[in-house]
Amino acid sequence: MVFDVIIVGAGPGGSSAATFLAAQGISTLLLDKATFPRDKVCGDCLAPQALYWLDELGCVDEVLDQADSCITAGYIFLNGKYLFTGDFPQNTRYPGFCTLLERKKLDYIMVKNAVKKGAIFKPGCLVKRIYRNDDYIIVDAVSEGTDIQFKGRLLIGADGANSIVSRSIGNVLRDGTTAVSVRAYYENVHGEWPQIQVYIDERFFPGIGWVFVNNRGRANIGIGYIFDKNFPVKDNLRKVFDDFVNRDLKRYLKGSRPASPTAGWWASFFRPRTVIADRVMLIGDAANLADPINGAGIHKAMESAYIASTSAVHAVATDDYSVAALRRYEALWREMDGFDWQVRQLLLSIAKNPNLKEVYLLLIKYIARLARADARFQGFCGGVFSGIIPAGDSISPAALLDAIPLDPAVWFSLFRASDRSVSLPVHDTILAGLNVIKTVGRFASNPSENIDWGVEVFNNAIGTASGIMQLPLLAAGIET
Repeated sequence: MVFDVIIVGAGPGGSSAATFLAAQGISTLLLDKATFPRDKVCGDCLAPQALYWLDELGCVDEVLDQADSCITAGYIFLNGKYLFTGDFPQNTRYPGFCTLLERKKLDYIMVKNAVKKGAIFKPGCLVKRIYRNDDYIIVDAVSEGTDIQFKGRLLIGADGANSIVSRSIGNVLRDGTTAVSVRAYYENVHGEWPQIQVYIDERFFPGIGWVFVNNRGRANIGIGYIFDKNFPVKDNLRKVFDDFVNRDLKRYLKGSRPASPTAGWWASFFRPRTVIADRVMLIGDAANLADPINGAGIHKAMESAYIASTSAVHAVATDDYSVAALRRYEALWREMDGFDWQVRQLLLSIAKNPNLKEVYLLLIKYIARLARADARFQGFCGGVFSGIIPAGDSISPAALLDAIPLDPAVWFSLFRASDRSVSLPVHDTILAGLNVIKTVGRFASNPSENIDWGVEVFNNAIGTASGIMQLPLLAAGIET
């Protein structure tokens, strides 16, 4: 049998693509090396955007039934101290809450949903080789020790950061900004603590720690760290994680117990050489499409699956699977997500330089003070970090003017001492001066890596500026 579309990888992206395609009568084969249900290392947080796409896929009710958590805000900590609360914006196209569900359960629900819509699922099928001829894409795999071959007209790579499909079209993995993360589960986590906690700390900056705990007291705890060839991981992340658990979370985890080994995974945040080739498209983490600011990949995988499925339906209808025809996928992605992703990549490229960490942390501290003093600005910050407010909107003059506090009393809050009296921020001023001296010293001692970083930031800034100039043309429906 020759399938219209073969999808490699049955995570949220692959299952979403299979569902969208099968529901439209496209013969679809979904392959995965694992047998479901299976564990998958992840933060397990389903953002409002993910719930939106689960609703579009028709399986949100089952997800919510199993998730049983409704969380409307996250608490941010800086160097172990409470900073501010970020609320999910209300009255948007997305639900005003997130929920938590282990990937073992989520992915199984989504696979079953794809099969219900008509997709054929082959678990326990390890893809070994991919090649093309004039008529088909051919996938060689191994299933239960037996060689097996599949033929399709189009291949969608949804097989994650270590994608064999991506490698088959010439991409080099980990060739840019990458995040490595570790996480473990804890049980019997109870008390008067928020269900979502995000930790920003100089010990693991640039990166974040997190605690996500569901209504049953099961917590997903982890740390993620950003690096590239110029700024490699300098510490053993497992040791950093253990220190985070034993020091920052000691009181929080009192009476709890580990419920899993500590496991790790990675994802990249740079544009690969290509996301399309003749008869091939990449989606989700296989295309490095996770959110560059908060690392969220589930809803980005679903979104790219929708865009790719739209392009796949067009390719099947026209019987044209050439790279020229599949540029439709790239064009649709740029229209929906391109500028937002560019802005968030720019922000990531700026933030990933650890030589500036003290300056960044001081800036975050002052932004948080404004957020605590002004509810509207707090909502804006929460919306940008969660991705519900597009990052492109966050840099537009109109959005900034609407979000930045206008009350002078709010700005005076930046200079409040601990007794709430207004005073000169002498401590912060001295600290900022010392941090500048440290930063200058680091830049002087490692000029080459910082020059490379500066060039990258400049190029991303140029790309963002180009996107800003194109916005009026896109709004007017003019191709660029």
